[in-house]
Order: sequence, then C-alpha cells, then structure tokens
Amino acid sequence: MTNGAGNPDLLGMGIFTVPETAELVKAAQREVRVWIAGREGKFRQAPVIDNQLGTVAGKLAISFTNLMELRFVARFHNAGLRLNAIQAIMEEVRDTLRHPHPFAAHVVFRTDGKKIVAEIARKRGVDLIYDLRSRHYQMHEIVMPFMKEDVVFDPQGEMVAWYPRKEIAPNVIVHPRFSFGRPIIKQSHIPTETLADSVKAEGNVRAVAHLFDVPEKQVREAVRFQDNLQQAA
Repeated sequence: MTNGAGNPDLLGMGIFTVPETAELVKAAQREVRVWIAGREGKFRQAPVIDNQLGTVAGKLAISFTNLMELRFVARFHNAGLRLNAIQAIMEEVRDTLRHPHPFAAHVVFRTDGKKIVAEIARKRGVDLIYDLRSRHYQMHEIVMPFMKEDVVFDPQGEMVAWYPRKEIAPNVIVHPRFSFGRPIIKQSHIPTETLADSVKAEGNVRAVAHLFDVPEKQVREAVRFQDNLQQAA
C-alpha cells in the first residue's frame, strides 16, 4: 500500500474507490479523479482536496473525510462554478478557519463559518448557488443548512456519518467504521449492495428479508438506494 499519510487506520477512516465516490456524490468519475489527483498536460489542474489515503493497492483511495469534502465540491461544481474558483474558495476557507478539512466539519455550518464561506465566495465573484430542492439560485446561507441535515457530527464537530439519499432512503447511512464505509442499513448494518444483489439472485424481497432476518421494508429501501446509485453513475 502506498499513501501520503503514513499508515492510516482504514478501519476507522473508511475507504472508497473513485467509482463509488462518483456515485455517492453524483459526479462523473473523470471529474472526481481530477478533483482528487489533479491533471497534467495542457489543461493542468492541481488536486482540489488533500487526499488522506493516496493510493491503496495501486488505485486512488478516498477517506470518509475526503468524501465529505468532495460532496461540497460536487455541489458547487453542479451549480456551475468553475473548478479553480471552487479550489480557491476551499483553500481560503481552510486557512481562515484554521481547519485542515473544514468542509467535513461543523465549523462551516456555524454562524461565523457560514458568514466566512459566503464572504469568501462573494470575494471570488460567486454570490449564488443552485439549490436542487427549490430549483432556484439562492444565497449560500440558505443552501448550507440543507447540507447539514444529511450528516451526523461527533462531539468534536467532525462529520462521522452521512445519509447520502435521505429523501428516498432515510435508513441508509455511510459510516466509516462499518463495512469500510459502504452504504448500509442503519438498523442492521447490512450493506445495501448485499441486499440488492440478493434480491436479484433470489428474485424475491420476502425471501431475502427472511434470509437476512430483516424487515422487508429494509430490503426494499436497499434496492431503491442501489437503483438510484446506478442512475447517478
């Protein structure tokens, strides 16, 4: 294993591949790869985030903290912001708030944090962001709370869990200490992919629910979640 952070605790940090990350944050794999590793050549681009894991078994690896940062990058990118503007905003927010990964922490959601993010964004010529829920361009201060609703913080204010599709799968959670961060059903801790694949194999939700000793509604939610990931890919 090769990485840029010594020997990280993969069991505690979670580990995601580029395809998995792209599905979760609703972005193209090629874009996620550039955000993580940068790009050489004529259209050179530095990485947007500081990758905690580097490469594992020869492949780019993403920690849960980085996944949360990429969630913000994807949101800004999908709103039409240029990547160099996103990078500049994130770097200045990090330096101003004196936090190595502020977009993976509660610090950006505090009153002063939101104000700092908005002021830095405006200074960079970015006043508005597209809100996918209202389908209108709105101020950062209005959009930010929606991104807070889907995450769980520890007592130190760091993000420790995420509900990636809360509107359609309210019991599916991504937690770095369970299944290396794979999406799981919160109550049973069974990966959604396992349940969904089992339904394909068995052809019957009730049979899978009986096999794993879980309610049928959890199996249906896992299938719904995995179908949504496939659509986002």
